[in-house]
This record gives sequence, structure tokens and C-alpha cells, in this order.
Amino acid sequence: MAKIILFILLVSSIVFPATAATYYVSASGNDANAGTSKSSAWSTVARVNAATFQPGDRVLFEGGQTFSGGIWLQPASQGTAVLPIVLSSYGVGAATIASGNGFGFYGENNAGIELRRLNFVGSGRSANTSSGVIFYLTTANTHLQHVRLDSLDVSGYRNAGISIGSWNGTSGYTDVRITNCFSHANGEAGISSYSQSLAAHHNWYVGNCKAFDNTGRADITTTHTGNGIVLSGIDGALVEHCEAYNNGALNGNRSGGPVGIWGWCCNNLVIQKCESHHNSSGTAIDGGGFDLDGGCTNSVLQYNYSHDNGGPGYLLAQYSGAPPMTDLTIRYNVSENDARQNGQGAISVWSSGANGGIKRASIHNNTVLLSRPANGTSPLAVRIMSGGISAITLRNNVLKTAAGLLLLATATTTGLKLEGNLYWAEASTVSLNWKGTNYADLASWRAATGQEKMADGRATGLIADPQIQSGAAAYTPLPSSPARGAALNLQSEFSVNPGPRDFVGNPTPLASKTGNIGALETQEPLPVVLTQFTVRAQGPAALLRWGTASEQNNAHFVIESSRDGQTFSKVGQVAGHGSTAQAQSYQFTDQNLARYACSIIYYRLRQVDTDGKTTFSPVVALSGSWAGGSNGGALQVLPNPALAGATVVVKGAGSNRVQLYNVQGQLVANGNVDATGTAELAVAGLGAGIYIVRCGPQSIRLVLAD
Repeated sequence: MAKIILFILLVSSIVFPATAATYYVSASGNDANAGTSKSSAWSTVARVNAATFQPGDRVLFEGGQTFSGGIWLQPASQGTAVLPIVLSSYGVGAATIASGNGFGFYGENNAGIELRRLNFVGSGRSANTSSGVIFYLTTANTHLQHVRLDSLDVSGYRNAGISIGSWNGTSGYTDVRITNCFSHANGEAGISSYSQSLAAHHNWYVGNCKAFDNTGRADITTTHTGNGIVLSGIDGALVEHCEAYNNGALNGNRSGGPVGIWGWCCNNLVIQKCESHHNSSGTAIDGGGFDLDGGCTNSVLQYNYSHDNGGPGYLLAQYSGAPPMTDLTIRYNVSENDARQNGQGAISVWSSGANGGIKRASIHNNTVLLSRPANGTSPLAVRIMSGGISAITLRNNVLKTAAGLLLLATATTTGLKLEGNLYWAEASTVSLNWKGTNYADLASWRAATGQEKMADGRATGLIADPQIQSGAAAYTPLPSSPARGAALNLQSEFSVNPGPRDFVGNPTPLASKTGNIGALETQEPLPVVLTQFTVRAQGPAALLRWGTASEQNNAHFVIESSRDGQTFSKVGQVAGHGSTAQAQSYQFTDQNLARYACSIIYYRLRQVDTDGKTTFSPVVALSGSWAGGSNGGALQVLPNPALAGATVVVKGAGSNRVQLYNVQGQLVANGNVDATGTAELAVAGLGAGIYIVRCGPQSIRLVLAD
């Protein structure tokens, strides 16, 4: 025991140094103050810029107030992943940093930095001369770690809203997370990264961000402007749950244009579950939804929704001079009414041939729906714009267009293979253009080109209406659809991994199964359909009841309980009814609730099939005063761990007030206890770490996570 206590004290002394402080900035403050309390707050950004901060320090601006000038972090202000320097807001709402014609935040060679819950506003993309939030690395052989940008609103900057870059060989940023940010009304991009060397940055995450109304710059003609989210120079990046729209209209570069969400010179870049729409370009190139561009390797576009863009919904492009571009995947995406400008393709491929061009790309199980634009242009479902490609495959895609639009046009006859696709042009003859020659049926095209034919001679592909549903069940093939069960099995036929799920989350077919053509698989009926699951106290016990509408191969239910709603253990088992179409009812009694020694108990069911497969029910909770003993009124904090910036609930309070302390013993929040012994604690503005909740003689540890 003595060793354990010594270890805890040692860790605490390392992780939580006594020097960490919180500084406040208020419009009603004074720069002559110490800044370490709300009553002695500083008043200006200039005072913040004059200070050097230590690991664990926080700088909090008063919410709802506006502060003039840009924040320039001193080079000596370095945090760590465990003890970051945090700049955020306190009180109600977010503070605004109005930086005028300059940057909103500038950190050169800084890391261990977190910016949270702040607004950065420039003077407008025409008047401003900089980017909004800038992290810039210039030192050699340096890999700075830990940058967090969360809940920022950045607008009105000439260049990018958020820009993170390095320019000294392989130096770069590692462990970067950009979450819940809005970047809009900027000139060149919403969110952008760059580096001098390929894959200088490592391990990035961009999630739940929106980039919109970043219109581009007509005065710049040498590079693309008006991007939504564009990442470059990263080895290992995930972009998900983001949205990009209304970007790019003023791009002035005639050699290349902007895209809603894309990457170039990245390895292991995954862009998934995002939406990109109504993007465009001021010139005749690009302006699309998603793109894997020059130098990308081992990268994936999946589960995305692209629609109503001027350019391609999904693009592969290898520019002149780019590094090798290999091993790419575009799967289970939807493109609806893309390529609205300049006769582009909803799915497009272009290569300069640089460094071998584009090698090995699998484009499969996508759904393309294309109507005729009102502007009179003629978009294509698939457009292969050049040679310089090899081992590019299109399989199991639904390609549906309005009458008279080309389903396919290709400028090359080599390096490309189409197998198992469904083609359809509404009320019109199908039109496939193979390097200048038009074909109106699969048979003649297959005979002339060898396309839609397997290596063993089997004919593939079909021309038929895919019969895709609209509304709440959008893009799902109807029961009578020829797309159902007609796909080639990628795993068994080509050793291609289809991925774990489809566009909406249904599992992809096993190697022994035949799936659908297009972006949506057909989910098989659940083996057990649960209709209800309830729990109530019955004296010192808990009575659980549940019912099923039907069962298939149901061996049994395992009843599991938990004290914290996270870690569950078995408390009993009830046999199932095998396979039945009749409704069934079940119940189970959990005896002696007092053994849990807590005031809330969580239950779930683990249903087990006869082949051993399992599924879990929703979790239900039972609360009450049945715990008994000295632990009956134990203090509880829910959730725990909690996300920084959330609100936590304290239960079982034995006093009229609860307090929250950091590990330095400083009071950081408090709340009143109501008649039920419950209180709320707002933890907005607090950094991740360990805190102590105290109510009278009771106390409990609270963990705040990113």
C-alpha cells in the first residue's frame, strides 16, 4: 500500500506542477493587474502577447466580449500533451478576437497548445492580409506534438481561416485535432495544411467541422483558391463528419481549381462520412466535392455524400511534378447532380503521368445520379480524362443519368477496367464513349473493348433501371431492383477488401455472400427483434422484463449489470425460443441490489445466437435508495469521465452546495444542490485532467477528457 501511495504522489507531482496558473482577460479589466482571477483580470490582447506561459497555464477571455488585435504566442510559451497551454473563453458565450487586417492567432514553433471556444474575426477577405489561426514550424528536424483547435469560429481572412504548416524539410506537427470548428467567408481556404517535405506531419484528425463561403480570389492565377478543407503533407489523417459548401466561386487559376474536401501529398488519408455540396470554381476546372490529388498514397474516400457541385463529386488527379500516386479507394459514396459546370464527370480521373501516373485505384459500390443542368451543359457519370493511369478499376457502381447524357467517356483504352456496373439513362439509349467511339449497348462495347468481361470470359454489367428509393430510404434499391444481389463479390473474385460497411452503415457482404450494386447494401433481418426492455425495483431486488416480436436462431439472453454504465458483468441467463414468428415475453429478477453499493445500476441484454454471434440491447438504468449501509448516499458524478466543456450531474449530495477543485486545490466551479440531492456543474472552459468534486465531507474524483 505504501508503494502505491508513493507512486500516486510522485505522478501527481510530475503531471500537475504548482506553477500552472489561469489568467483572465476582461473588457473591464486592467493590464496592470495580476490577471490570475476574474476580479484582477487583464484587459487587452497586447497584455497576453507580452506574457510567457508555462505548461498547464490557461488564458481565458470573457465570453460575449470583443478584444482587438491578434494573439501572438511567445516562442517560449510551450505546453505539453499532458499539460497544454489553453486559450479559451469563460462565462457565457465565446469571446471574439477582432484582429482587423492581421492574423487572429499566430504560433511559430509552438506546440502543446489548445484553442477552444473562441471567435476570430478579420476585416474581410478583401481587406485582410493574413490567415485566421496560424501554426507555423520553421526549425529543422523538429516534430512538435499536440495541437487542439475546438469550437472555433474563424471568418473574414484573406488567406485561410485555419492554417497549419511547416517549411523546413521533414519538420512537422504530430497529434493535431481540429474539431467542431466553423471556418467561413475567407479567401483561399477554410482549413488548410502544408509542408515542405512529403508526409512531414503525422496523426491528424479533423471532425465535425464546417467550411463554407470561402469564395476564392480572382487576383491569384497561379494556384487554386476557394477550398473548403484541404490537407497536405500528412502521414495518417482522418477527416469525418465535416461539411463544405458554397466555396470556390472566385477562383482565378485556369490551371486548377478548388475542391470542397480533399488532400494531396498525403499517405493514409481517410475522408469519410462527410458532405460536400454547392462548391464551384471561377474557371473551367475542378470546383467539386471530394478529391484525392497528386502524391496521395494508400488513401480512401468512403461513405461521403456529394451533390450539386460545379465539378466532379469524386476526383482522382495527378498533377505535373507530383510524387508517386498509388493504392487509392473510392467506395460506398453517393454523388447526386454533381458536375454542373463545363461538362465534367461526377466521377473523374485525370493524370499528367508524373512519376508513373495514378497506379492501382479501386472505385467500387458508388451510386451516381445525374440530371441535366438548367445551364445547358452536359455532365457525365464517369469521365476518364487522360492516359497516365494503370490498374484503375470501376466495379459494382450504379451509374444513372438523364436522357442524352453520357454514362462514360474515356480518353484512354489502357490501364482501366470496368466490371459489374449497372448503367441506365432515363427514357433514352445508353451511351458509352470509348476513346471517341460511341456504343449504345453492352454487348457491342464488351466485344470491341473487353470491358464488362471477367478474365475467364464471363460477361458482367447490366443495363437496367436501378429502381432506387427516395425520401427517408434514399438510394436504397427497391425489392424489385436489378441491383439487389447482383454485385460481383470483390473479396472472392479479386481479393479486394470491400470495407466493413456501406453508405448508411449496413455491413458489407461476406466472401460467401452476394451484395448489391451501388452504395447501399440490403440489411438482412435481425435474428431477434426486441420490442421492449424495462427494469424496476421490487423491494431489495430488480425485476427486468423484455419482449421480442420474432426470433431467429436465438439461443439465450445473458443479463449484464454495471455500476458505471461502461463495464458490465454477467448476473444471469435466460433461454431463448430458437426460431419463432410469435411474440415472446421474458423476465429476470436480480436479487440483493445492496451488493452494488451505488445508487444507480445499469442493465443490458446480450443476445446470443445458436452459432455464437451476439448483439446487445440498449442500456437501461435503475436508481433508488435501496443501496443501504454507509454507501447508500454515496456521491456520484455522471458522466465520469466527461468531455471538457460539458455539464456534469452530481447525485447523492449531502450538503446544499458542491464545489469542483483542480489538483492544485483551486476552486474552479460550484453549484447548488436541489431537494433531490442533485446538482449540476458546468465545466466549460476547463482543460482535460483530474478534478475533485466535494460536497461537505464527501468527495469524488472527476476526469475530464478531450
